[in-house]
Amino acid sequence: MAEVLIIANSMIGDVILTTGAIEAITRRHPEARFTVVCSPATRGLFGALAGVAEVVPLVKRKRGGHWFDLFRRLGGRRWEAVYDFRGTVFSRFLKGPKASPVRATGAPPQHKVVEAASILGAGSPPLSPVIWMTGSEAADVPAGVESAGSALLILGPGASRIGKTWPAARFAEAARFLTSRGGEMEGALVVVTGGPMDREAALEIGAALPKGAVLDMTGADLIRTSAVMGRARLFVGNDSGMMHLAAASGAPTLGLFGPTDERLYGPWGSRTAAVRPAGVSFDFGKTSKTVSKDRCQMEDLSVAEVVVAAQALLRCDPAAAA
Repeated sequence: MAEVLIIANSMIGDVILTTGAIEAITRRHPEARFTVVCSPATRGLFGALAGVAEVVPLVKRKRGGHWFDLFRRLGGRRWEAVYDFRGTVFSRFLKGPKASPVRATGAPPQHKVVEAASILGAGSPPLSPVIWMTGSEAADVPAGVESAGSALLILGPGASRIGKTWPAARFAEAARFLTSRGGEMEGALVVVTGGPMDREAALEIGAALPKGAVLDMTGADLIRTSAVMGRARLFVGNDSGMMHLAAASGAPTLGLFGPTDERLYGPWGSRTAAVRPAGVSFDFGKTSKTVSKDRCQMEDLSVAEVVVAAQALLRCDPAAAA
């Protein structure tokens, strides 16, 4: 049986933005067995992908030792095709035809979903991100979520860098406005999502809202989180993996932006929107150079701006408004 290798990106959001292209790859090679190389954090995203025989988590080692380990494991195999979304030097030493996305240069900026589709060939249309899960995984949600129905406001207060993290206290204030009496989502259950590192933000949000009104799902696995997001009436979160997970799961998604460019990284889909502080300019560039590790760059984004954008998204989305 033919074998195909997919080398996925490392960050959760970056991987999710390529999932539409990855699904198209599986359709292009319907009889193949797929090996996926990914980061440990994204391993769970590939469990239900059609045709996957092996998922190899790439654990970083000093001086690039993880690539040598990977070559010892995979280098002797002949591949029907190698799709390298990272454009690594490693893939050049593998046996078989290779493809990588074409990195866009110049203006206007090209969204990463568009860039991902270029791995399929010139002129390939952008393919919306998807989340693969089984029926039992889709049904595996906390009891509180099940009883809330679609009355769910999901928050994503974390991000890979502090610079693009809106203050947790403002998330709580926006949630309180939307879910209190007369609010657009009156009585909705607030669900806080993210990794274990976001638990402190979840505690701060929970302490600011009525008892029993908040469910902390920080630290939950990505597929279970996606199953909950698929039931949501609205997601509000920073430019992060959680934002892209929400949009790919089908939730109306409002992304909060500051030092990163929504033209490249905005939530993808017709049920999405992005908001940034009015009248504030940023110098966009490589994240490592323009997004701070220790200083918030989102303080100019007001609660009022976020609430208005959330209300607008809810009102223009028939399914969310139902």
